[in-house]
Amino acid sequence: MLIRGLLLCLAGWILLRIGLRAGRRRALFSGTFWLTFPEFARYRIRRLWPAGLGLAGLILLIWGLIFLFSWLLAYYDARLGHPLS
Repeated sequence: MLIRGLLLCLAGWILLRIGLRAGRRRALFSGTFWLTFPEFARYRIRRLWPAGLGLAGLILLIWGLIFLFSWLLAYYDARLGHPLS
């Protein structure tokens, strides 16, 4: 459970960083990109892949943190002899 959580967090962090860096490079976080989106939708839709990558990274990061938190609860349950939740 611990290794799975750590690996998911690491993969999520890497994907999130790649998605944010590519999103900055393609100006996804600027108002100009979104204001001109309707006029240039065919061109702009192809530049949205970093948003999907960042979303996938965020989902993996949250999933990994859930695994780590459940491992932490099980660890203290075993050490203290009673459940914490």
